[in-house]
Amino acid sequence: MKVRSMLPMSIRCNACGNYICEGTKFNFRKEDVIGETYKGIRMHRFYFKCTKCSAEMTIKTDPQDKIYVAELGARINFEPWRAEDEEVEKEKQKRKSQGMGDAMKSLEN
Repeated sequence: MKVRSMLPMSIRCNACGNYICEGTKFNFRKEDVIGETYKGIRMHRFYFKCTKCSAEMTIKTDPQDKIYVAELGARINFEPWRAEDEEVEKEKQKRKSQGMGDAMKSLEN
């Protein structure tokens, strides 16, 4: 199935080194990943081509971590705000786990 959509993250092509930023529109070829599910949620694989050298790249959904994973022909660029978001999420989980037994502690948090 063909889908027109935007790239969900910024990546770099392994073949030519071209950077492709988040939000670039592509015609993706979409397929279901056979044999891989997470709690009944199907995973999808998207195929697209580099804008500079036309090398094929693939990304796959990862519903467990709520992200996309670059599988073939591309590498995800480091995005510092994602690391900050993960730290904030860990802190929230820590506070939540500390206040589970004590009602006053949970009220303070």
